[in-house]
Amino acid sequence: MKVFVLVLLASLLYVERAHALMCFSCNKKRSNFGCLKISFCTVDEPYCVSQTISTATGHKSKSISKYCSATCPITFASGVVVMATRCCQHSLCNIFSNDGGLQASSLVLGLSVLFSLLYAVVRPGA
Repeated sequence: MKVFVLVLLASLLYVERAHALMCFSCNKKRSNFGCLKISFCTVDEPYCVSQTISTATGHKSKSISKYCSATCPITFASGVVVMATRCCQHSLCNIFSNDGGLQASSLVLGLSVLFSLLYAVVRPGA
């Protein structure tokens, strides 16, 4: 079992090199916690994008979208709608929220995933 997990980990590291990026992805979620799905970008998509669309009509509303992109979209404001955009160019870098919500570095995130996998491999009694 331990050999299988090590082979799986090594192949995941190989897959990381085959793709340009890994980005968090979601579409029109209310919270950053709904945006923890990981997508593999194509080689033509060098950007991870995080967009927050806010409206101020009667009651304030917000939606968050995250995805891989070939270009970095611009931030714009039109009347009561504001679309704030952040782009970055390294794997899992779009974990941040444009409104100052959940923020973490991809290094911290990557290390936590690695330690979780290592614990699963070497945990006592396994």
